[in-house]
Amino acid sequence: KTRKLQTVGIAFGLFLAVYVPAFIAVSMIRPTPRIAVPLIIGVSLLIAMALIATLVARCAEKFGAFGFRLPAARYIGLAILLGLPLAVVVGSLAHMFPAKAPLDTSDFPLWMLALYFGVGSPIQEEVIFRGLLQSFVEQRWMAMVRLGGPISVAVLFTSALFGIAHLGSGSVVFGGAIVLGLVAGELRRRSGSLIPAIIVHVLFNVPELIWR
Repeated sequence: KTRKLQTVGIAFGLFLAVYVPAFIAVSMIRPTPRIAVPLIIGVSLLIAMALIATLVARCAEKFGAFGFRLPAARYIGLAILLGLPLAVVVGSLAHMFPAKAPLDTSDFPLWMLALYFGVGSPIQEEVIFRGLLQSFVEQRWMAMVRLGGPISVAVLFTSALFGIAHLGSGSVVFGGAIVLGLVAGELRRRSGSLIPAIIVHVLFNVPELIWR
């Protein structure tokens, strides 16, 4: 039990280590939203990659253990099959019940929205949540719980943390983020790759870009 609690505590510490420096930098520099968004994405992604590289060096793991590998083709198809209806449902609800975003992106041109939220954010968040955090917990806590089927504790933990990270975007996005976390996390666990999780995440963000 102590080891499990320690694992969760370290994982939460990794989460803070990734995001806190990025938000400190933004609070100190006070850039415009057009600069703040890529700054947060870039700084947090670089820190996550540095932490993964450190874990690889210290634990004799390979980068493939953190999802940096090609998946079987069936998982690409499954990601699209699951991602499309999830995107439509959550996107429709978010459109019907809009909430104020933490940062005002209303004046962002479409190309910037597509680059930051259609490409950058899905890659960044999947590397952090499903690459770094889920892999760390999974490698140290192999217990399984059953919720209509085997779901790893690592997937549940990172999905909950992913939802909490999106609380500021409203209840619909919060709930959608948890569901996205479960789907992306299971795809990451079963395929061994981050690519299906990134595909689901990209599809999840598309409706928000279309309905702006």
